[in-house]
Amino acid sequence: MKYLKYLGLFVAASFLGACAGNPPNPYDPYEGFNRPTYRFNTAVDNAIAKPVAKGYVKIVPKTVRKGVGNALNNLGDTRNMVVNLTQGEVTASLESLHRFVFNSTFGLLGLVDVTELFNLPPKRVNDMGTTYAKMGWANSNYLVVPFMGPSTSRDTVGVISDAFATPYTYAFNEWVDLGVLVMGVVNLRSELLDVGSVTQSAALDPYVFQREAYIQYRNQQLKDRGVKHIKSAHEREMLLDDADYDEEDDSLSIADLARQRNQ
Repeated sequence: MKYLKYLGLFVAASFLGACAGNPPNPYDPYEGFNRPTYRFNTAVDNAIAKPVAKGYVKIVPKTVRKGVGNALNNLGDTRNMVVNLTQGEVTASLESLHRFVFNSTFGLLGLVDVTELFNLPPKRVNDMGTTYAKMGWANSNYLVVPFMGPSTSRDTVGVISDAFATPYTYAFNEWVDLGVLVMGVVNLRSELLDVGSVTQSAALDPYVFQREAYIQYRNQQLKDRGVKHIKSAHEREMLLDDADYDEEDDSLSIADLARQRNQ
């Protein structure tokens, strides 16, 4: 958990420093912090994350990568179990536990997903950001987090809460936790190697494109999970007049980043 504390302090210090003296954009009040952080994340991605992900894809067979992804998703069900309980979703919590037990036993520690074989309920991904939204923090400003990427102030608090709501982190020591985290990042980045080309080919500023896609995706995700009273101000006011896509445009595959991160 120590790295989360350090990350929180780094984000807070950087945020205060970047926002001091910068007039806020009413549609993106943290833009003075977000844009430099976006450039920083892009530089880190190009220098480290992307090359490592490419090497991972080149060296590790697809079958093994799929097994690793299954195992990581299986561990994620322990978090889904706890988070669903915080929202009063008892059935969904029991379904997550059911999936975890079956995949951990019959699926060889989760390397093989046997949920379809046993006709188990579909995966119910959830997060603490959704919990806070259901508690009343429904609308939150866009925030780009160092090393993490697009988020909101609410969902950033949610990510930290997710770490404390993940049972396996208490069963493993810090080095194993860190290894699982790094493996998750590498696996995720290997699955999103084509996302960068979508961003670069967009007519909009890549920063704006990522912001709009993330907000659009996240707001819809929260609505699908039953969060009420989400205002559409971000989507209405932050979209540029020359944008050539709408809310139903399935081509915004940059939003896959948000979807994959929540698994």
